[in-house]
Amino acid sequence: MKLQRACAVGLALLAAWAGTASAQPGGYPNQTIKLLVGWTAGGATDLLARQLATHMASQLGQPVVVDNRAGAVGTIAHSEASRARPDGYTLILATNSTYAIAPHLIKPLSYGPDALAPIALVGTSPLILTVKPTLYAQGVKDVIELARQQPGRLNYSSGGNGSTSHLASELFKDLTRTSITHIPYRGGGPATQAVASGEVDLGFVDIGVAVPLIRAGRLKAVAVSGSARSPVLPQVPTVEEAGVPRFESATKFALFAPAGTPPAVIERLAEAVRSVQKNDELKDRLRQQGIELVATGPAELRKDAADDLAKWGRLIRERKLSLD
Repeated sequence: MKLQRACAVGLALLAAWAGTASAQPGGYPNQTIKLLVGWTAGGATDLLARQLATHMASQLGQPVVVDNRAGAVGTIAHSEASRARPDGYTLILATNSTYAIAPHLIKPLSYGPDALAPIALVGTSPLILTVKPTLYAQGVKDVIELARQQPGRLNYSSGGNGSTSHLASELFKDLTRTSITHIPYRGGGPATQAVASGEVDLGFVDIGVAVPLIRAGRLKAVAVSGSARSPVLPQVPTVEEAGVPRFESATKFALFAPAGTPPAVIERLAEAVRSVQKNDELKDRLRQQGIELVATGPAELRKDAADDLAKWGRLIRERKLSLD
């Protein structure tokens, strides 16, 4: 009888283990996960990726290692992710400049719209419209008036052709019917410094990079690009509040896996991202860097990415924008 009971218990444990294994194919994860980033180390995406990787590793029980593959508006890393094995061990933290803007500007791309499977929209970060200290402009209305008085004379910096700062600026020009000359830089850091040094007149720049310069008096904050004020600079209005209806733009950070990754693996990863909302310390730290955690699921990311793709596609076509 004892032997029979022991066998029954053993079979029950084996069945329970088999059920767990089937819920997580191959015991996923059981090895290091690579997290691709299409931008250089030290930028907003990279900083978020490293903090997210640490959190996910604690949730998944395996190391999550960031691998920077910068270039071509993030599409080099995007392409590599699309070619990786769909086993959950290669992921990418992409921005909407890669998955919603680049498809309209870079043709042909080496991957299609369904090359990656959505996992979660991780967070968003508004840009902030700043002007050089010597420019006589205290608000959005002043910028618009100056631009209309001398069309094409004012210029703005961006993090490069096809970047979110480029498209935010073009959206601003489109809605305000102004002519401001585009001066692209290689990244958000140089674009921000260009405004602070007076090389250019104004620019939509990363809020996390701009805040120290604003507090030091090297930049003037005019308006925030998002749909709500930033907790980092609560006194600064949104562009829409300042008088430009329908204006809203932000950098979005989203996690993807190669298409064909098993649904159970996608859900396991999405669960690890969602758990970040319980980490108040990390949420507060990222908020001080200008990043608001969202942590949605795959369905929400799929819809948001499709909406962004359509929004920026319309603007690019109407303004005949290109990477030239």
